[in-house]
Amino acid sequence: MAVKKRNPWFVIIASFVTFFIYAIYWFYSTAKEMIELTKSKSNPLLWTVGLFIPLVNLYVIWKYCEAAGQVGNRSNVLLFVVWIIFIPLAMYWIQTDLNKKAEE
Repeated sequence: MAVKKRNPWFVIIASFVTFFIYAIYWFYSTAKEMIELTKSKSNPLLWTVGLFIPLVNLYVIWKYCEAAGQVGNRSNVLLFVVWIIFIPLAMYWIQTDLNKKAEE
């Protein structure tokens, strides 16, 4: 499966306009892409469902940031902290890194 190139600003704006419904779709889609890129045996649907379960969501976000860190050569700890504090910046970084992979 190829990585889909998306405009990072569209991802952020569409997420806010749709009250983060698009963000859930984006999370699932990018999780699926990153799981395939890292050859992990995780399930993107379980990650997405896990976002709605308290405390499990922190673990899911950690695993997501771990995969994003591997794909984009960023610190997964930094991505996790930024995701918790200011999610639009984390979304921008992750989508930018995925776009670089899409161009390869």
